[in-house]
Amino acid sequence: MQIVVEYVLLENFIICLLVLKSVSLLAKEEGKLFWLSSMLSAAVALCMPALYMGVFGSFLLQFGMAFVYVSICFKFKTINKFIKFLLLYFLVNFIYGGACFFVGQLAGETTLLTILLVVVCTYCILKFVCKYLNKKKGIDNFCFDVEIESAGKRKKFRAFLDSGNLLYDPVTESPVSLINFKAFSTLYDDIKLEDVLRKGEKLQKLRFAHYISMGTLSTDGKILVFQADKICVAGQTLEKPILGLSLTSFNQAFGSDVILHNNFASL
Repeated sequence: MQIVVEYVLLENFIICLLVLKSVSLLAKEEGKLFWLSSMLSAAVALCMPALYMGVFGSFLLQFGMAFVYVSICFKFKTINKFIKFLLLYFLVNFIYGGACFFVGQLAGETTLLTILLVVVCTYCILKFVCKYLNKKKGIDNFCFDVEIESAGKRKKFRAFLDSGNLLYDPVTESPVSLINFKAFSTLYDDIKLEDVLRKGEKLQKLRFAHYISMGTLSTDGKILVFQADKICVAGQTLEKPILGLSLTSFNQAFGSDVILHNNFASL
C-alpha cells in the first residue's frame, strides 16, 4: 500500500505542476510557487478517498482548489485576469483529460504510469506549439510587403525588418538591405548565378555594382551590392536604395526574400 500511496503523490504532484506550467505558457505570464500548489494537490488527492464526498462533492472540492492553486501561483490585480487564469486552468485540465481518455480508448486500459506519460507528452507538445507560435508571431510583427523598382521592373516581395542589419556600403556610405537570389532573379532574369560568382560582364548592367565584405554570407566573404531605383515599404518610398545580394537562404528563417536595413524602422 505504501508504494501505491507514493505513486499517487508523485503522479498528482507532477500533473498539477505541468498543468500550472501550461497555464503560464498559454497566459504568457510568469508564475511562482508551482511546487507548493502541486504538493497541495497531491495531498488533496491522497485524502479524497477517505472523505467519502461523492462525485458532486469531489467536483466542488476540485473546483474550489482550482481557485487556491491560481491564487498561489499567479499575480492578478483585476477579477478579469483572475478569471482568465482560472479558465485556462480548466482548459488545460480538459486537454490533458481528453488526451488521457483518447489513449485509454486506444490501449483499452489506463494505469498511473500511462496517465503520467500522456500528460508529460502532451505538455511537451503544448510547449513546442506555444514556442513555435510565439516565434512566428514575433517574426510576423517585423514582416512587411515591399515593392522594389529596378531595371524597368517593379516587383513585390515579403521583407523582414532586421534590427541587427547595420550593414553600410563603404563606397556610397548608404545602408544596405539584403535580397536573396530568388528575388534578384525576378528583377534581373538575364544575370545568372555564374555571373555573380565569376563577376561577369553582365554585372555592368547594374548601377554602381561592386563587392563589399560581409562575414561569411558567401564563399569569399564578399557580397554584390548595387543601386536600385526605389523601394517602397509601408507606404514610404526610399529613392535609389543600395541592395546586397545574399547567396544564403534566409527565407526559411524569416519567411521573406528581403532583409531590410535597420534604418527602415524610422520610416
